[in-house]
Parts: sequence; structure tokens; C-alpha cells
Amino acid sequence: MYTILTSKPGEYETELVDGLAQVESYDYYFYGHKKAVYTIAEIKADDIRVNVISADDPNIINRVPIKFFETFNDLDGARSELKQLITFGTLDTRLEKRS
Repeated sequence: MYTILTSKPGEYETELVDGLAQVESYDYYFYGHKKAVYTIAEIKADDIRVNVISADDPNIINRVPIKFFETFNDLDGARSELKQLITFGTLDTRLEKRS
């Protein structure tokens, strides 16, 4: 199973934890401005809590159970969802794969 984690610079960072393995990661651009980082992660356990860390105060950490994240049976399903997430008609959006 796979999920998509989102981090928004200046707002919050979603942190990989034990039981999640990064598969691939993308920078999301809206009219040339980086707005988010999307990470497709493989879920390797059922009892995971994802850390969502506030950019304003790194001591503020929300531990969100993985059951609240959308999941996908395969990598292609996650990639397809990611493309849908960033497509807004003719708006200038793009994903740039991170190395």
C-alpha cells in the first residue's frame, strides 16, 4: 500500500517515520512558485502515526494515524492521484521530481 505525504514550506513538514519508506518525491510549482513537496511513501505497517511538524514552532508536532491518509494499492494509483491533485484546467502547474 502507498500514501502521499504533503509538506508546505513555511507552514508544515510531514516527516517520514518508521514503517513508511519514501518511494519518490516531487516539488510542486504553481505559476513558477514552489508551493509544496509531495512524497509517495510505501506503508510497511498498520499502526503508523505520521508526524506533521509546524514551521512556526517545531515543538508543535501532530501525530496523525495513517488511517486518516488516503491509500493506494499500487504505485501507479498514487502517481495518478498526484497528477489529479495538481491539475486545474489550464493553470500553470507542474511537478518536478526530486533526486
